[in-house]
Amino acid sequence: MAVIELTTEQAFDDLVKSKELSVVHFFAPWAEQCSQVDDVLGEMSKLEQNKEVKFAKIEAENVPEVSLKSGVAVVPTVLLLRNSNVIGRVDGADVSALTEKVKHHLSNKDSLLLDAAKAKESLEDRLKKLVNQAPCMLFMKGSPANPRCGFSRTIVSILDNYKTDYKSFDILQDNDVREGLKKFSNWPTYPQLYLNGELIGGLDIVKEMNESGELESMLPKKESVDAN
Repeated sequence: MAVIELTTEQAFDDLVKSKELSVVHFFAPWAEQCSQVDDVLGEMSKLEQNKEVKFAKIEAENVPEVSLKSGVAVVPTVLLLRNSNVIGRVDGADVSALTEKVKHHLSNKDSLLLDAAKAKESLEDRLKKLVNQAPCMLFMKGSPANPRCGFSRTIVSILDNYKTDYKSFDILQDNDVREGLKKFSNWPTYPQLYLNGELIGGLDIVKEMNESGELESMLPKKESVDAN
């Protein structure tokens, strides 16, 4: 793949958001060292082992907003990026450092993907355990004693009215669970009510089931304690 010339901030953002490795040379036409870096990138782009790498160059002074947000103050500077994040940089025409860093980040790609897969797997395992932590689980904003939104307050009131035996989880305290559970359950809002590990729904569905009379029989009840 040839070296792409980027001329706008949008073109830069579009290129570097890829999960594949992007190598971007910030150059100036008056700087002799930049020509040397251009030649090196041109040769690297032809190599089979670099076929998935996106090589590009951008004139630093023509797109100052990109240079500024990327922390580029001198030319030549080469940034290595993945998913819009800078993961490496080479200041000056240091050819050996450049080739070494590209090689390093390419070889680390598999381990990075593996780490991401493990993180996803462990979050899914955690979510499965959480939704099965009790026969009735409520994922809400705040706690039953101190709900942090009107929807959560209403659903707590419905459950308490039936003396439901349930546990709750405050999604405001754990962003991984808050975002992960939306995908896990394919339900974008909170609160979420689970019975025996299965999603019943949010407040609207719980209210409908309550009004139709089918909710009470489904809920586990607290054991009554006789007063002395």
